[in-house]
Amino acid sequence: MGQTSSLAPLLFGPPALHAPPYCRPPYRASCTRSQAGGEQMMRITRRIAMALGFGALAVLGACGEPTLLTVHASSTTRAAPDLAIVTLGVLARGETAQAAQAAQSARMAAVMQAARAAGVEERDVQTVGFALEPQYAYARGQPPRISGYVSRNTVSVRVRDLSRVSGLIDATVAQGANELHGIQFTFQDEEASRDAARAQALETARARAQAYAEAADMRVVRMLSITEPGGAVPIDMRRGRIAGAPIAVEQAANGSAISPGELDAQSAVTVMFELR
Repeated sequence: MGQTSSLAPLLFGPPALHAPPYCRPPYRASCTRSQAGGEQMMRITRRIAMALGFGALAVLGACGEPTLLTVHASSTTRAAPDLAIVTLGVLARGETAQAAQAAQSARMAAVMQAARAAGVEERDVQTVGFALEPQYAYARGQPPRISGYVSRNTVSVRVRDLSRVSGLIDATVAQGANELHGIQFTFQDEEASRDAARAQALETARARAQAYAEAADMRVVRMLSITEPGGAVPIDMRRGRIAGAPIAVEQAANGSAISPGELDAQSAVTVMFELR
């Protein structure tokens, strides 16, 4: 009962606001001593509560919250490509649309036969452009007239053996390919090509976290999360490309050696560490 009465002022307010009937006017004078005792008990209770609160804060401070460190790191590695994409085509002219189309089809069939003989599989050939357009002649004071037609067929050829790229170009040109749009070097498995960059980026993040921990007189406890922001940086499909305007047959069929060189693989990572 004593403990309950000592907590009553905190729950129900000061005694003056909740005094029993015999402590209300006109009997207030007879209750002065009782009210004084209640107020003293309320002050003691508040002091105890404050002491308990400060004790809880002290315990939390002694335990301490872990320090979280977020580190961003990136890495670039270089590796030789293992795939070449050669874009070439056939352009044929004729007085009629049918003649231009027939000439182009015959030459493209010979080009594809040469590509297969060079070791290119059917699944590695894709049509990327096809057009049949009229050609116009212009005379002073006269409306333009159709002078003939042009048929164009462009394909991309994936070459998995880079040593065969030069031979493929020579063979297809010899069989009628008269446009070379470019050579693009890349990787057959682009995800795997970034694995070394990912591992290196993570190692860089770990080294940076260790440096920060030592500077702060702390230690790295564990790695909490690893995030690849936006995924790995995609390989620029224009890199490693020999491109430009279509190259005529006379310029391309010279047996020049093709050098694939190396390509960059990039990765970025965000890592959260716990320090103590």
